[in-house]
Amino acid sequence: MTRAKPAGVIETHYDSRESWLNARLGNIGGSSLSKVVSLRDGKTKSEVYRIAAESIIGSAAIAENELTAAQAMQRGHDLEPVAVARFEAETGKKARKGLVIWSRSDDKRITVSPDAPLGKGMTEALEIKCLLSPKHLEALYTRAIPDNTSGYEQQKIQYFVANPKLKTLFWGFYHPDFPAGLDFFYLTFTREELADEIEKYLMLERQATEKIREIVNAVTLYNPTDIAKINEVKEELLLNN
Repeated sequence: MTRAKPAGVIETHYDSRESWLNARLGNIGGSSLSKVVSLRDGKTKSEVYRIAAESIIGSAAIAENELTAAQAMQRGHDLEPVAVARFEAETGKKARKGLVIWSRSDDKRITVSPDAPLGKGMTEALEIKCLLSPKHLEALYTRAIPDNTSGYEQQKIQYFVANPKLKTLFWGFYHPDFPAGLDFFYLTFTREELADEIEKYLMLERQATEKIREIVNAVTLYNPTDIAKINEVKEELLLNN
């Protein structure tokens, strides 16, 4: 058996900080190692998507690191119309424009705000996410909603909970700095495949909205004295039972 030769080291010099920074893109370095691998469980971490994204979009990834939370949110808002147009061009489906809220007819507190209802009915909808490059790449690679993305999994379910007519939800991802074919894609979710989760969340939301009504009624319909009397009656009933 031939043994592999031990690795050596290459030293490279750079004339400018810009070229030095660009050379670091797409590589594991001293400051990023702890974010990439863990000796505790031997698994790679989500930081690998950032490094992989740097390999694909280069210095554009550096600019993303400078965005504030407000700027990142505005970026998504600005890119959304472009992403909707891409979806329309690729699928032939037509998105209805304008600000819309869907709410259940049996409980109007259970709502969702679709990015784009599709067609004339309310059986299809489109949600758009213009994520920064690491999360966009994670979604592209896994073909799933990325981990740790601000309740997106619950948002997906809420579409079906708030709109009992909804049959299909398209979940689009768009990042303009990725090459053609990687910059836009979408996932498809159906009521049938999510039926169990939809039912569970509906039950929990009904409990929550009932509590909301109880709180609102308690502090707006009754004064503190009335509330105290009501609580006394409740306690007496509980003791008698």
